[in-house]
Amino acid sequence: MELEFLRCTVTLESVALQRITERVQLAIKRLPSSGIDLLVEIAPDVERLYNRHLEAPRLWFPHEQIDWGKGQKFSERPWSESDYPLADGVRSSIYVNLLTEDNLPYYTNTLLNHAPKGHPIRDWNHQWTMEENRHAMVMRDWVHISRCIDPTLLEEGRRVQMGKGEVPEPDSIADLITYVSFQERATQIAHRNTGAKLPKDDKIGRNVLALIAGDETKHYLFYRDLALAAFAIDPSTMMIAAAKQVSAFAMPGTGIPSFTRHAVRIAREGIYGLGQFLKDVLDPVLGLWDVDHLAGLSAEAEKARAELAAFVAKISENVERMAQKSAGAKPALI
Repeated sequence: MELEFLRCTVTLESVALQRITERVQLAIKRLPSSGIDLLVEIAPDVERLYNRHLEAPRLWFPHEQIDWGKGQKFSERPWSESDYPLADGVRSSIYVNLLTEDNLPYYTNTLLNHAPKGHPIRDWNHQWTMEENRHAMVMRDWVHISRCIDPTLLEEGRRVQMGKGEVPEPDSIADLITYVSFQERATQIAHRNTGAKLPKDDKIGRNVLALIAGDETKHYLFYRDLALAAFAIDPSTMMIAAAKQVSAFAMPGTGIPSFTRHAVRIAREGIYGLGQFLKDVLDPVLGLWDVDHLAGLSAEAEKARAELAAFVAKISENVERMAQKSAGAKPALI
């Protein structure tokens, strides 16, 4: 079960949970009964949240974060693991996080598919892309200067990842803003926890990952609060979308070579795994949306809410079992 999640897909192996997922997927197919054009209705909230975002800009420059004088030619001194000793899980996390950032063109394309010309969400997407673009820049500069990753392995991974263009593709604006809320929060956590695992004397690396995590925090707040506004406009549509996205959640990056092996290492290192997904992503996001107390839901949305609760409960059970196993305790009978 842990291995399945560590593909960053919360599709657990139990038959009961699979049935929950199937029912949620069926519910979303019956969605078009609300009659609300959510994209039109949320336009004022997009504009409001975009303006809020611009009022607190994070003005940093990638080239100013790197100590260029420490660089050495790989042609004269080939890369070696001993250049930057790291636990396998931390090295895997840097590798996966950077290649995930490299896939930005495909994420932008997906977002623009739900952003018609003249809608403020299109302007937001352009701003988001501009800010996200510097993440891969500064990470790769730091990686090459610090020698924390094999540059040849990294470039080969980039070619495979970008050659596939494999990214999540939400079906609707409701799916998109719920999915990205979870994804941005998860990305923030992954960068933050990776930085905390770096050697304390690598102040540049820690600063680089903190800057990226800070950007991801602001992006998360935009989508989280936009989804909150959408829940107030069309709670049934959003409830069904939230249940669907949680039950089938997959982080962008599944096209990375040997992704599962890296994901297992990352989780074992305590950087990002099922426990973080539950406690740092699902609990705070679903809690802020107050999904347990939404009123006026359609019958389909009520079913989706019940199935979401059962799904989260199942995840919680698995997290507890994994914690007990890790501590050497005998799992409690359920």
